[in-house]
Amino acid sequence: MLELGLWKRLQGDGIGAVVARGASGSFIIMVISTLLVFGVNVILARLLGVKQFGIYTYVLAWINILLLFPKAGMEGTIVRFVSAYKVKKEWGLLRGFFTYSFKLVFLLSLLVGTLSMLVLWFIDNRIDHDLATTFLVAFLLLPVLSLTAIRNAGLRAFKLVVKSGVDGIVRPLVIGLLAVGYYFYFQENIQAFQVMSFSLAGALVAFFIGTVWLLKALPEQLHDHDPVYKRKEWLKVSVPLFLMSGMHIVLHQTDSIMIGLLLDTDRVGIYVIATRIASLVGFGLLAANSIVAPLIAELWSTDNHDELQRIVTLAVRGIFVFTIICSSTLVVFGEMVLGLFGEEFISGYMPLLLLILGQMINALAGPVGFLMTMTGHQKQAAVILGMSVLVNIVLNVILIPQMGVVGAAIATVTATLILNVSLLIFVMRNLKINPTILA
Repeated sequence: MLELGLWKRLQGDGIGAVVARGASGSFIIMVISTLLVFGVNVILARLLGVKQFGIYTYVLAWINILLLFPKAGMEGTIVRFVSAYKVKKEWGLLRGFFTYSFKLVFLLSLLVGTLSMLVLWFIDNRIDHDLATTFLVAFLLLPVLSLTAIRNAGLRAFKLVVKSGVDGIVRPLVIGLLAVGYYFYFQENIQAFQVMSFSLAGALVAFFIGTVWLLKALPEQLHDHDPVYKRKEWLKVSVPLFLMSGMHIVLHQTDSIMIGLLLDTDRVGIYVIATRIASLVGFGLLAANSIVAPLIAELWSTDNHDELQRIVTLAVRGIFVFTIICSSTLVVFGEMVLGLFGEEFISGYMPLLLLILGQMINALAGPVGFLMTMTGHQKQAAVILGMSVLVNIVLNVILIPQMGVVGAAIATVTATLILNVSLLIFVMRNLKINPTILA
């Protein structure tokens, strides 16, 4: 009877039930996606070897940084405004916002891609041929990945968090199938640029599927209203979010980039694998954020602060349990997991332990970032994030030459601690929301 009552509550329309369904659905999708990515990375690491796999992951790190510019902070802006416009039934503004955001991101992605190719043409003779070829293919990913990120934000704003995760399943699945098929058909080693081509194919398939879902999710009322534009208001929010997104990317990609610049691309591959394994600890937070973010925007815009505190507390309790279980498991079995990629990757165990600590800090602080960006405090959040990024860059420059990949991990953990503690203090003092397990 208890299980039946719980099941009925989960099927209800209450906010607690919405959070539980959304977070659990998002969690399942992330688990499936991660298992696929993990399996594909094991296959790629063995088919490519340390050198080519290092080139592939190094180029992806640069692409993640370049993606910042075409996305222009619109991901967070979409979640915030679409959620608010939907609950207030402002259909003209909703239509105008979608039209404006997609056009802006597409044009910016073409611009960034063209400029990147020009830069590559100028420095082509100064870098490794395999590296240059992989970069060239990767630049074609920019428009697809930019529009995919915006589309996923739209799906999350409509609380379709499960469908927003399609890219994380389809893309690695296509990469793995094409890589294995190529290897067995041609009976020859795969190169980094070929895997990047497979990634482009997977991104295109995922983009098509997700776009169809978003079009079906749009309210029918949009067709009955002309688009209304508030470009200044949208840009006023998106510019600080753009800076925040950029600093987040720099915070998470600087170590990989600087290892490649100060050491070599071989160790980039080892460090990236350690980073991805450690990211499993943050699954609870990511799953909760995917559904909590639009709810924060809705509840704050309607001044329902008590309900907001309740939802955040429910989410944080789930995050806490998952974080403790996952981090303990990875500490015990980390070396064994790294060994699946090859003997060379076992050297990433110490960085893995440090990165797990950083993920625990990030998860246990709760959804502090979204509590600031979804409530109009994006400028203050950008300042705090900028301070953390500066610390990360300085520590990377100092520690990587002396301590290698361990130094990069120490820099990341230190910056993560400064970021989350600072955001937590601001949220508790100014928003009067306690996003910790102690609430």
